[in-house]
Amino acid sequence: MYLSPAEIQILLHAAIELVAAAGLGAARALGIMLILPVFTRTQIGGLVRGCLAVAFGLPCLAHVSDGLQALDPETSLIQVPLLGLKEVFVGLLLGTFLGIPLWGLQAAGEFIDNQRGITSPSAQADPATNSQASAMGVFLGITAITIFVASGGLQVMISALYGSYLIWPVYRFQPTLSPQGAMELFGLLDHIMRTTLLVSGPVVFFLGLIDISMMMIRRFAPQFKSSQLS
Repeated sequence: MYLSPAEIQILLHAAIELVAAAGLGAARALGIMLILPVFTRTQIGGLVRGCLAVAFGLPCLAHVSDGLQALDPETSLIQVPLLGLKEVFVGLLLGTFLGIPLWGLQAAGEFIDNQRGITSPSAQADPATNSQASAMGVFLGITAITIFVASGGLQVMISALYGSYLIWPVYRFQPTLSPQGAMELFGLLDHIMRTTLLVSGPVVFFLGLIDISMMMIRRFAPQFKSSQLS
């Protein structure tokens, strides 16, 4: 059985639409993985991140495909790449919000090592990220990632990813301002704040105990030099 040229053209057009929809569906998830510290470790290669992004975008494939059919056919070749860039930008924005507590704990480790006087310009690089970091910074960074995953941070990331489509659909260049979108935005912020407290809470509590202990030492043993503890 042979296909006519018209049928071949229809199949090619459908295949191109499917590839474009899959790419746009994966772009937002890829933007998150490009910046969220959980996925920026060198042990997770680009192929793994790409496959995960495509997998996360598959549930939205039909929705994205329907949205692409509503675009103007004369300008779709220009609009689709611009929509892809927009999707990556939205993913980077979501990844930034989700990664704030992780970067905060790593910065706290850098500050602790700086206070201890062991930070130097020739500090060794983190082998997992190939970036310069102190020992305490690397330790707290890995601890933050562990707490993030164990406390359901990946579920929060997926919920934020799919919830963001209600606020800013793939096929629109501007976010949708609606009551449902506003409620989804508030829910997204609530999930992010809850994850931030779960990740940073134990370390902040521990650092607070250290400060209280130092204050008690200065109060009851003024002759003791607290700088010796470093």
